Amino acid sequence: MDDIRPLIALKRDGGTLTAAQIEAFVRAAGRGTAPDVQLASMLMAIFTRGLDTRERTDYALAMMRSGDVLAWDHLDRPTVDKHSTGGVGDKVSLIWAPLMAAVGFAVPMISGRGLGHTGGTLDKLEAIPGFRTDLTAVEMDRVVQDVGCVITGQTADLVPADRTLYALRSQTATVPTLDHIAPSIMSKKLAEAAATLVLDVKVGSGAFMKDIDSARELGRVMIAIGEGAGRRIAALLTEMGRPLGRKVGNALEVQESLEVLRGGGPDDLRSLVIELAATALKAAGHAPVDLAGALDSGAAMRSFEAMVGAQGGDPSSLRDGGLRGEAGLQEDVVGAPLDGEVWGIDALEVGLACAALGGARGGDGAAPDPGVGVVLEVDVGAVVRRGDPCVRLIHRDGRGLADARAYARTALRIGPRGARRAASPLILERLGGAP
Repeated sequence: MDDIRPLIALKRDGGTLTAAQIEAFVRAAGRGTAPDVQLASMLMAIFTRGLDTRERTDYALAMMRSGDVLAWDHLDRPTVDKHSTGGVGDKVSLIWAPLMAAVGFAVPMISGRGLGHTGGTLDKLEAIPGFRTDLTAVEMDRVVQDVGCVITGQTADLVPADRTLYALRSQTATVPTLDHIAPSIMSKKLAEAAATLVLDVKVGSGAFMKDIDSARELGRVMIAIGEGAGRRIAALLTEMGRPLGRKVGNALEVQESLEVLRGGGPDDLRSLVIELAATALKAAGHAPVDLAGALDSGAAMRSFEAMVGAQGGDPSSLRDGGLRGEAGLQEDVVGAPLDGEVWGIDALEVGLACAALGGARGGDGAAPDPGVGVVLEVDVGAVVRRGDPCVRLIHRDGRGLADARAYARTALRIGPRGARRAASPLILERLGGAP
């Protein structure tokens, strides 16, 4: 067994860890050669004393090296990836990855599952019958070569130290610090080995970062780690005080993604996808391309269908009524409580409504019901009369319906016409990205 007590004492007393010392700590976590009590003590020492930029980068790189690191040198196209910090209605990856493939990039994307009220990309994709999110590295390589994009879950051999430390952070209340969060996120993205990475850092009630200052700090820390690891990287800070798009819930969000891939869909969702794609192009030093045209022409849709087929899914299920969980559903409508104008739609309350219906992963890890969710019938700025349909709740046998109705009513912010403050822009700030 490794004894990391000297490292714990050094950080506990405010010292700076060398790259070799960080490597020893992470290696012990990845191999299980240090007792959990010592690993937990080191996590707490980092939590209380903090890390500098170089330590954070070494932390992320050490976790990356704890397992396999993918390689894409054999590809004939540049590699790019995206990470979102999570939000309500955030189905961007389902559109962005095939769009980037359609314009000549390779996208080796490793995604996660939902946390709390925020949806997970893997949960959404698993609403497609047969779609596999457990690909091996060899299978990932095949799909990327054949299709141009792949979206799958973390394999057992990628960043094993992070899995151990992530579980201990949860158990020891050491999660909420950038000194753990940023290296954890970046270690997985670095292990994917994409040359360029674009970050979507959400800000607002439906995000983990509630204010722009904390979101900006997270973005800057992750950019510093990425640049320290030799990646091209940029970030957008984006609005998550209101849901993204009109549909929240796994199968519903696949439906809405298909709308955008077919050249339609909500303006905010389409705009954000294009902005993130343009940001990736700029960060990669690539000339601008017609991203809107790749959506409108069906090129991105063809990439998505090819990815679904290559990952075991049934492309024919992408037509209406073919997704998992869509049978046996019922609808309930929440109307406007008074005459006026929709001043806002709170993302957190909408996310909680979806979770109440069974659309989120349970605290015990139970899979969400893929079919249930929330559909917004109005947007911010709409003029409504009392009783007008504002929110549709898609439920199964009334499960959680009373709570969902309460959350939906709270989500609707309706005030006098003409007195609404201007809504926040979708793109709040841009960080990094110079080629």
